[in-house]
Amino acid sequence: MTSPPSVQDFPEARADARAEARIYVAYHDARPVLGGRHLVPIQVGRALTGVLLPGVAGDDTGDNLSRLNPEYCELTAHYWAWRNDPADAPMGLMHYRRLFDLGGRQPARSHPERHVARFDAAAWAQDVDRHVAGAGRSDLVVPRPIRLRRSLARQYGRCHDPSHLRALRAVAAERRPDFAPALDRVLGGNRLLLGNMFIMPRPVFDHYSALLFPILAETRARIAAAGPGSGYQARYPGFLAERILTAYVLGGHARAAFPDLRVVHKTVLNIDATGPAAAGWPHLLRLCLERRIGLGDAWTLGTGRSRNRTAR
Repeated sequence: MTSPPSVQDFPEARADARAEARIYVAYHDARPVLGGRHLVPIQVGRALTGVLLPGVAGDDTGDNLSRLNPEYCELTAHYWAWRNDPADAPMGLMHYRRLFDLGGRQPARSHPERHVARFDAAAWAQDVDRHVAGAGRSDLVVPRPIRLRRSLARQYGRCHDPSHLRALRAVAAERRPDFAPALDRVLGGNRLLLGNMFIMPRPVFDHYSALLFPILAETRARIAAAGPGSGYQARYPGFLAERILTAYVLGGHARAAFPDLRVVHKTVLNIDATGPAAAGWPHLLRLCLERRIGLGDAWTLGTGRSRNRTAR
């Protein structure tokens, strides 16, 4: 039996290519795999399944959190890259269905997350290459922030278990008092960075990871004693991490550590057409009004003509 693929099987991971930007794309089941010079597909939660996705690295080797994927979501890929990938290069994380619009192809005034029915994977991979070639050494790419109708703290209390956020704030105050003011600042505001997505210079990636994972681990330990919940709410470490990333970037913590850092906000492309298409025309029309989808893409989804081209 051949051993399952690891990141070392990809050309980008060899020592002679350590200066190449590496953007991990997280997968948890069989989907068309996006390919490109700077893209590293990785299967998350692989320790919990007997199904190995072909040609995809796994998050279950070396120092890993693979078994915590039901709670940590895409963060198990982030942790694996931090602890196991030695590349001296920008590091990134996206999802199989949520990708940065690095080519600026979507309208500037669109919603921060834009549904795309006619996705061309080859053109998008070229956009990635062009972005990497033109990016500055101090560029930090994150999603455009979502503006909520209420503060992040109030929104979390309405949509999730508010005790989880209280535990996070307590851990930050006790363990990272240098970061706690940035966290409180953004929790009082209404801007949120969704998806735990980024492209960071390696020093920033290491700095952020060393902040994120110890805070999450301690918060999880305190919450576990009271019972963390189940189903959707069991993913609270992923939800809390979105608030931590928001505080790190929008709260000023990153720039305090890296004064030359340039934050670049990009629209997120949602290339999974199944949800909007299944919801029907009323939902598609609402998405149009909210600028979450273009009229052409709405028509494509509504008439069942989606033609995303995502072959590797």
